[in-house]
Amino acid sequence: MKFINKIYKKSFLALVLAAGALMSSCTDYLTIIPSNKIVHENFWQSKDEVNGMLAHSYIKLISSDAVKRAIVWGEMRADNMTYPANYNTEIKHIVEANILDDNSYCKWGIYYEAINYANLVIEYAPLVVDRDPDFTEGDLEVVLGEMYAMRALCHFYLVRAFRDIPMALVPAANDAELPDYAQVHPLEALNLIMEDLDRAENMVMKSGNYSTPASNYGRITKNAVLAIKADVNLWRAAFAKYYEGTSDLVAAGDEQKYYDACVENCADVLANMDQQILEDNKEFGKPAQNFPYNLLQNYGDEEAKVTDKKSTVYDDIFGAKNSQESILELQIEGDNSTNGKCLGIYSMYGTEGKPGAAVVPTNFLARFYETDDLRAYSFTNAKSISAGTSAGSSSEKTDICIAKYSAKASPATDYRKSDEYDANWILYRRTDVMLMMAEAMVTRPSATTDDFTEAFNIVNAINRRSRMDTTNVKKPLDVSKYQTKESAMELVLAERTRELSYEGKRWFDLVRKALREGTTNNIKFVADKLDSNSGVVKSKMSTIDGLFFPIHIDELRYNKNLKQNPAYINDDESIEMN
Repeated sequence: MKFINKIYKKSFLALVLAAGALMSSCTDYLTIIPSNKIVHENFWQSKDEVNGMLAHSYIKLISSDAVKRAIVWGEMRADNMTYPANYNTEIKHIVEANILDDNSYCKWGIYYEAINYANLVIEYAPLVVDRDPDFTEGDLEVVLGEMYAMRALCHFYLVRAFRDIPMALVPAANDAELPDYAQVHPLEALNLIMEDLDRAENMVMKSGNYSTPASNYGRITKNAVLAIKADVNLWRAAFAKYYEGTSDLVAAGDEQKYYDACVENCADVLANMDQQILEDNKEFGKPAQNFPYNLLQNYGDEEAKVTDKKSTVYDDIFGAKNSQESILELQIEGDNSTNGKCLGIYSMYGTEGKPGAAVVPTNFLARFYETDDLRAYSFTNAKSISAGTSAGSSSEKTDICIAKYSAKASPATDYRKSDEYDANWILYRRTDVMLMMAEAMVTRPSATTDDFTEAFNIVNAINRRSRMDTTNVKKPLDVSKYQTKESAMELVLAERTRELSYEGKRWFDLVRKALREGTTNNIKFVADKLDSNSGVVKSKMSTIDGLFFPIHIDELRYNKNLKQNPAYINDDESIEMN
């Protein structure tokens, strides 16, 4: 990976040397430099030091701690993941909604560390323009744009997982000087996040303008900012619906406004990507593509696809990496994977077909995938749709493992070995944006039959390209069945599940649904994946509060301004901290 391994490594060498450290091993460039060294007046002297700090923020997001939280927060409580027979206790507690405030997955520090590095760059990088002639005003603008977007993205992860969070908008010199921020209302947090994204949109590099794919897809560009904005607007709309009539932060028409903005954001991303495809085809003399929504297609002999269950789309997106459908994916190379900093995916999903901390629940595949859907055999190591496992399963049962990312190619038989754990962690890609657009279109108050039809066309294009024999699709989708708001919404959410499972999306989709409906009644089915205790889990999911994580007990001790999520305060215990 050129971006982290070359650009980042060079920048971190400057960063470490400037802080008085020595590069003694291949992992030293990932060492955290104390913040009080970074704010020292002798540090911010060169372009390399600025790029090193920028790199540090990105590397925080690809660290094992961050990726595992992206998976646990965004997937583990949903219906597509559960714990294996040999389970991790903390993971088991999360799946069973027995989440205590000392569970390590409730620690949010890794995201605030990335935020603080972004804040440091925003505060001090302007000084370098006058100190290093190689660092121009144009360079500064791009770097600041990336860091505003990084700060927004990290805060956005926290809002989705915890809801009521502190917004860290100034740099901290060191851990002892971290301000005791108070939590803010989620709509206020999302408004501040959007302010950062609005700043970033016109500052970051235009997508496609870097010289390498690793930089075009591994750094935050304009398309990435627009994709994050679309996602934020979906959540603003959901929270606006939930808090309508109870908060001064919601005005009449906000829900419609946010959904309309989401559709516009998505349309801009897709138009930009389409234009880039046209330019690339012209530059390399390729014929114009003629596929719906410019989606990649599964090529090869139709009979062979049926026999071998081979998905070249999986190979292009998750095997080769940085495909034309990519928008933002965190870059990893195999020679960096052995240092233990980038192993979050494999600790969660397992390796070489052996389970990690999560497996596929019983009947999940059969509920969502038709037998000719190649994604079922690419995203998992299932040999048939009906196979599966369940939480607390006995040793006689077979665990169906999550193969997305760990499998180099489809079907899931060829896995990355320990010296090549180099899968990029994808944050946004084309089909995600298409489905966000479809969700906004059918959910907005003004939705019409034209919106339902367009949403169906989006879903159908993604679905059909994933079927083994596209000339003879088994049980094709029927547009006439999806001409109401409720049916269209269920269609879109089901396709998001089929397409985006194991990318940190499913639980967040369900929480957004609950916020819109003002009740958890229609997402309690996720507890059905358990062999036992499903009734207890459904009871614990009876309130919207219970869909968000508790604040870790250490955070409550250190910051007296924080208040615990009401769902995790027991009547018989005090929350007074010593």
